[in-house]
Amino acid sequence: MTFTSMTFTTINTLFFIGLALLLCYMFYIIYKSKKQYNFGELIGTFNGVNAYSNQEGILNSDETNYYNGIYTGIKWQCVEYARRYLIVRHGITFSDINNAHEIPRAKFTKLNGNSVIMNNELLVGSLIIWPQNYKINGYEGHVAIVSSISAKGIRVAEQNYNDNEFNRFISFTDLKNVIFLSVS
Repeated sequence: MTFTSMTFTTINTLFFIGLALLLCYMFYIIYKSKKQYNFGELIGTFNGVNAYSNQEGILNSDETNYYNGIYTGIKWQCVEYARRYLIVRHGITFSDINNAHEIPRAKFTKLNGNSVIMNNELLVGSLIIWPQNYKINGYEGHVAIVSSISAKGIRVAEQNYNDNEFNRFISFTDLKNVIFLSVS
């Protein structure tokens, strides 16, 4: 190996090491700039219904939650937020389920015992339910509330997804194999 080729190789190696260190530092800064929410800390509100942090799944609580004595689910899971939203906004609840992907098969009832009319419509306030193992969702699936609709996609209010993106945008192209449920 000549002096020139060895110098060139050394310079390339140092360049890539420097680039790797710079990228690591940038990821560190981005990570540290994210607000770190505590378990149960308010992350957002939609239609008067608060959503709380479960520390993005880091803390797996089995603590149950109730709203005015009515069971809503495990604190602060996505199913708990969906059920609490329906209770507060519509006086509707659904039977106990293990995972979000089971919601479409759950029995929905009004708190006064009357039956619920369900539609598969995309409306503000509709539930959006992701199936098992959809993209980054796990076996459980996921559920959120449609908070707005635009020409390019929707925004959703949710718990147990990303504390720093309570009202996140999802383009219509990313909404494959999901179920929308609206109730009245």
